[in-house]
Amino acid sequence: MSDTERERLIAALKREPDEDSAEVIRARLRELIPATIEVRDVCTGEFAVVVAAPHVSFDGWTEYFCNRIAPALQSGSVIAKNFRDDDGHDVPVSIGRHIHVNRPTESRERGGEEFETELAQRVCDDYVRALRESGGRSQLDLLIEVHGHHRHAQIEIATTGISDFEARKIRDMYLMKCADAELPQLLIEPLDKLYYTAESAKRKGSLRSDVTRRALHIEIPKPWRKDAVRRAGLCGALCDVLKQYVARLKSGVIF
Repeated sequence: MSDTERERLIAALKREPDEDSAEVIRARLRELIPATIEVRDVCTGEFAVVVAAPHVSFDGWTEYFCNRIAPALQSGSVIAKNFRDDDGHDVPVSIGRHIHVNRPTESRERGGEEFETELAQRVCDDYVRALRESGGRSQLDLLIEVHGHHRHAQIEIATTGISDFEARKIRDMYLMKCADAELPQLLIEPLDKLYYTAESAKRKGSLRSDVTRRALHIEIPKPWRKDAVRRAGLCGALCDVLKQYVARLKSGVIF
């Protein structure tokens, strides 16, 4: 990538040229900042677990969590980046890319209404193929997706294939970590009502039952991603809880 050309084009787009010129600039920036899906690690055990971050660069610091949780679980890992306009750090302008990756939709603008397209379906299909490659089988035993939000201060976990009893065990293990450290409140389906329910991904995307038997769609609030001390503390707690959870799943102790 030519950093000089990229910076020149970003500066030109900041000057708010006419729409035709702006689209030419955006198209070139999309070439210089490629959208990629990468299988980082492959799960080789009999129990197929994958940790994924499908909105890297848009959901800030989710790659950080993925890069630490996956080794802790000895799981597969998948990273998808640059499919959605960035959160104002490296690219502080919209370059017109709003593909949601873990479901077959895109938007015309940041935060805009989602609609299905052939391009979004191809990207979602590529992402699901990467998950299956990372897990070493067509149906995963557990998918952990890491996302970020800025709506409130709680962690939200939307789920697939998780019972009330199972969700309560996860929450109890997390609350034990809260006794020793300052951590955000955790809300989890099916026990709690969530804002981020991941319904589209459950129906048509990565959280479908033919993709994974169980899924934890983890939404981490911005203050706990942006601040280095909070980020490290929360990541350590999640690693410990998820290690216990996966160990229990493998042994069949609690289910």
